[in-house]
Amino acid sequence: MKRLAPLLLALALLAGCARTGTQDATGLAPEEEARLVICTPHKESVYAPLIEEFEQRTGIWVQVETGGTTTLLEGIAAGESSADLIFGGGADSLDAYSGCFAPYTSPNAACIAPEHDLGQGQWTPFSVLTTVLIYNTKLVRQNPPDSWECLLDRGWRGRIAFADPGSSGSAYTALCTLLQALDGGEDKVLTAFVRNLDGQVLSDSSDVITAVADGSCYIGVTLEETARKAVADGLDLAVVYPREGTCVLPDGAAVISGCAHPENAERFIDFLLEQETQQRLITNFFRRSVRADLADDGLPQAPDLHYDLERADAGRQQLLKRWQELTEEGTP
Repeated sequence: MKRLAPLLLALALLAGCARTGTQDATGLAPEEEARLVICTPHKESVYAPLIEEFEQRTGIWVQVETGGTTTLLEGIAAGESSADLIFGGGADSLDAYSGCFAPYTSPNAACIAPEHDLGQGQWTPFSVLTTVLIYNTKLVRQNPPDSWECLLDRGWRGRIAFADPGSSGSAYTALCTLLQALDGGEDKVLTAFVRNLDGQVLSDSSDVITAVADGSCYIGVTLEETARKAVADGLDLAVVYPREGTCVLPDGAAVISGCAHPENAERFIDFLLEQETQQRLITNFFRRSVRADLADDGLPQAPDLHYDLERADAGRQQLLKRWQELTEEGTP
């Protein structure tokens, strides 16, 4: 669990008091009404600067719990989380657990583009996520992947970086995108894909970039913002938008039902939708905004597959069960 800017200030004050021996450390923590507990699957490079700014602007003391999207949502559903708000998770993951959230419509919600406002008041969109393919430009000199169909090509067997959809929400979305993009029967396509992974299933979505960049895999499936940041950081990677189309869906945030600090959770959602915050998504985080009044300047037009969210939600348990069967038994 992490405490950001206010904790640093508290430590500084504590250090001063320690020299005089006049104050107990417990007196430095804020009252309950000035606290907020956030759980997030986001990388620290995304959540830390936003939470720090929120703390500075509101005086609210934020605690952070991190983990994979599915793991965090399962904990919320089981009543095992102390969080007030989940910050992150794709539309299909949030929809699947929408019964765990308290409805909230932000005053800033009127600025959301209608095609991204998919939460129906149960959760609020934060940014637009696009699923892409990547490849190592030093290892793949000819015939780079340009489609979902390429992931079934035997030439890539054992060279595909893909995270476990049972723990990674973005990997589940990617798997559903693959199955929706290709004809031939869902189980047949799924079996062929698992066979091509050849036992290489990564534990975390963040491992995809590392595996392709270090050459242990040649190609991979990841999110656009992660891929674009890696390219900007100088890694030998290229980003591909599959020709069949791809998933273009928002991730979001939601107030957890029965939480201890609902008003502070709502204030954080208001903050996420502010124009200044949304502009930072574009300029600082390689993401696309959900606001209708902000343009994603310089980003290519991603071919939209028109992802079937209801199909992804309805088939979640069955698909993950079949995935586990195939990956555990090994596909010849």
